[in-house]
Amino acid sequence: MQLTELLFQKVKDLPGQGQLALKPGYVVVVSRSPTLRVALIAPICPAADDPKRLAEPVGPTRVGVGLLGGDGTPYRLLRELGGSRQLMKLNPETRKYASLTDDQLEIDSFLRVECGMPSLDAYAGFFVLEVNELPSLRTKSAAAVNEAYVDTEQVQALKDELVLTQKFEGMQDRLFKISERLQELNTASVRLREAETDAAQAESELGRSRWSKEQIAELTARAGRAAEETKRHEEAQADLEKKKERFEREDAVVAEPFLSNPWFGGGIAAGVLIDVVTFFMRKPFIAFFALLPFLGALIAVLRWIETDEAAKQRAVTEKELKEREHSIKKNREHDAAPLKAALKAAGVERPEDLVSLFRQREEVTQRRDQATARLEELRKDPELARIAVELPELNAEKDKLDTEVLRMGFTRSVGDIEADMKRAMGISEAKKGATVPEAEVPKHLLGRAAELLAVHPDELFPQIGARLKAYLGALTDQRVVTATRDDKGLFILAAADGRSGPYTGLPPPLRDLVYTALRLTLVERLATQKKLPVIIDDAFAALEPPKRALVAKMLKGIAAQGQVIHRVSEPPPAGIADVVLQT
Repeated sequence: MQLTELLFQKVKDLPGQGQLALKPGYVVVVSRSPTLRVALIAPICPAADDPKRLAEPVGPTRVGVGLLGGDGTPYRLLRELGGSRQLMKLNPETRKYASLTDDQLEIDSFLRVECGMPSLDAYAGFFVLEVNELPSLRTKSAAAVNEAYVDTEQVQALKDELVLTQKFEGMQDRLFKISERLQELNTASVRLREAETDAAQAESELGRSRWSKEQIAELTARAGRAAEETKRHEEAQADLEKKKERFEREDAVVAEPFLSNPWFGGGIAAGVLIDVVTFFMRKPFIAFFALLPFLGALIAVLRWIETDEAAKQRAVTEKELKEREHSIKKNREHDAAPLKAALKAAGVERPEDLVSLFRQREEVTQRRDQATARLEELRKDPELARIAVELPELNAEKDKLDTEVLRMGFTRSVGDIEADMKRAMGISEAKKGATVPEAEVPKHLLGRAAELLAVHPDELFPQIGARLKAYLGALTDQRVVTATRDDKGLFILAAADGRSGPYTGLPPPLRDLVYTALRLTLVERLATQKKLPVIIDDAFAALEPPKRALVAKMLKGIAAQGQVIHRVSEPPPAGIADVVLQT
């Protein structure tokens, strides 16, 4: 695309009505009017602040540009400020322009398809260089640069609205903080109540238990020994049964009285008889024969004694067996009584079930201990002590702010008001890079150029390396010879002696030159690919005259690839520009 003319009528700071015939190549327009750049791009890239920048007190204000499409057909794009745009096409037969469309979407589509333009914001942000382009100028107030466009009355009204809005947003912010604080206090209160509830529930569950901690330990031990004790009692009972069976198999012994034993009576009688005979015969030796019958009587007595002792021993054994059986039964009942009572009280049948029940109680105990510890910890939190004091105060303040906010009603956002204020002060919003931190400006420029070329910045940077080195060396007089990027994509610049440093470490005049070198390198690259007109609004006026002349030569070289329109306050050196125009 190429611009062929600029048409204007009643444009601020320009003659009442006129036409500038634009040519290919490097076109220099000598003018002190900052509205020239706005008039050039207003038909192509309409902006909301164009009427403020261009319109005279008495209208109507009209601007237009002539352009050549991709096929070389002449078109005109006209715009009346306050109205819409109109696209016109040259009729070859009548040599007059006829209306083609006034649909804004169709016009944008024509610029994109027929002229190869990117999005309007992308074009205005990269192919248009504003008056405050250099880093040293960007730090200055844009209002000072464009003070001719300040609407003082509207600015003051917007300032008042901004103060009111900031107050409103301050109240909203305070309300938000109060809500957050109330939420924090309520959350702390809820946590305390939950901890108290958990501790109370666990304590209540433990309070319903029939057994103390010591009893549970004893019953758990008994339940663990239940099988072993049962086995031991069964073994003792089995051993007793065996002894009883052996006892019952033995014959019972009955001790008959020895007095009824004939051996006892006969022996006594025979012995007495022999003793009587011995007495009457007075022969003592015969008495020795009496010992024999007495021995028989003695044997009868001894046999009775033996039988009687056996009977007594059997009776004793029988008694011992009965006592042992009773003792085993009693001990078994005694040992099993606590466990049996616990099983009955718990409503379970097996010791394993009782142990499981005790284990659950132990878990409840642990939960109670944990809940109690958590409750004690929460009670130490100073936030809880402030709940009773802060809650009423915060609720009262919240009600007051709610009433005030409701009374003020709806306000516009600060961003919208500030945007209106910028427009009222004549500050252009086209440069999105103005919000980029200074250290990231080169990275941002490279990224935007890469986006327009549909490549990655890592791919684009090596492609421009040689040209950037040439621009840097020429503009900085070899004070900066190369540029590299760190791992974050920020530019690192190197001097001829090998010293290097970041972009922001340069002094302002040198940074202006480095920025100019990078900007022209990327413009050259895009002008080669896109063939779109580059519009420069005296962006390099802050440079020294020799540098301005060098920049003009560089722009002439770029113009060999596409059209460059450059507004300057003073004429360039003779022979540099392809066309010099005056307004």
